[in-house]
Amino acid sequence: MDTGFSATQLYSACRLTFTHYYEPADHTPRLLYGTGFITGFSTPDNRFALVTNRHLTDIPWVEPNRDGTVLKSVKVELWQSKNLRIEFDIQDPTTYFHVDPYIDICVIPFGPAIDTNAKGYPFDKIENLIPDLSAEFLEFKHGLSWEYLLECETLWGELGPGESVAFPGYPIWFDRLQNRPVFRSGVIASDPQTDYRSNSGEPTIHDGNQQILFDAFSTNGNSGSPVFVAQRGIPPVDLQLQLAPGSSAQPANARLEFSGYRRSFLIGINAGHFNDVDYKQVEEERTDEGADETETVSADAIGLRQSANDHAGLSRMHKLSAIMEILRANADTEASAEVSSRILIRKPAEDDA
Repeated sequence: MDTGFSATQLYSACRLTFTHYYEPADHTPRLLYGTGFITGFSTPDNRFALVTNRHLTDIPWVEPNRDGTVLKSVKVELWQSKNLRIEFDIQDPTTYFHVDPYIDICVIPFGPAIDTNAKGYPFDKIENLIPDLSAEFLEFKHGLSWEYLLECETLWGELGPGESVAFPGYPIWFDRLQNRPVFRSGVIASDPQTDYRSNSGEPTIHDGNQQILFDAFSTNGNSGSPVFVAQRGIPPVDLQLQLAPGSSAQPANARLEFSGYRRSFLIGINAGHFNDVDYKQVEEERTDEGADETETVSADAIGLRQSANDHAGLSRMHKLSAIMEILRANADTEASAEVSSRILIRKPAEDDA
């Protein structure tokens, strides 16, 4: 079965290292590691957006007792192509969050030019990686353009439970030989056209809104991974029709399309997993007024005790809609620079070497 997953989705994942400081008293850095992906804002804003989880960028949001902790930098490791890894830092990053405090998404704007020297790690000959050595920029080939996100929005209504998903990222088992991301996969477990919650009470930062449950093992390092749904059906096939023998006419181009086809597309961002729970039935003693004896009954309430480090095999993602709401709310509508759907990283000048 053709899932539609490819290197394009795999290498959309960036490895992120977050450096936090607790100010003003303690300048000992605290490092967090996770995954993110790069997209754009709406026209005419030509900045780029690094999308990841809020719990990686806003420590006081997760640990209120650490109020005063600030995010000082983000190290971004991305694959410009399959054989060229690029690293750069975003210093004192701006962070955009959703207006809903229970949505675990952060958008960090940067660019359109990289303000710091980027380091390149080639895994092929330079002439194969950069055919035009006189070019001023390198193209990042795995960013998700704004136009692509809009297309994903239009496909959302076709999404249903039971569909296969894959999420690239940097869990603890990522490819450390060359710092490459790996795919993990699963199945949509809840109805994506509704919002999933594991509890019936108020939302929390660990069980928030605009959320989908999926049957998958996301682990440490997968926070911030983009989640893609598999294609459905058979993709169109381009044909070249040969005409009758002896005909002087040029071959005709045609396209064979199959009903039921839908391409793979981005549906959300991984936000974490659920640990297994012990269902401990609670019994309570109830003495009815006027009764001759005490009646022991099973309580309706079930006590849930999460088991540490015991993955339930269930993870949660926030929907594409939540990402789009942050991007739209923070787009620079007054920008006048030319819009680009490509990430361009300035090549270091010879003097910088």
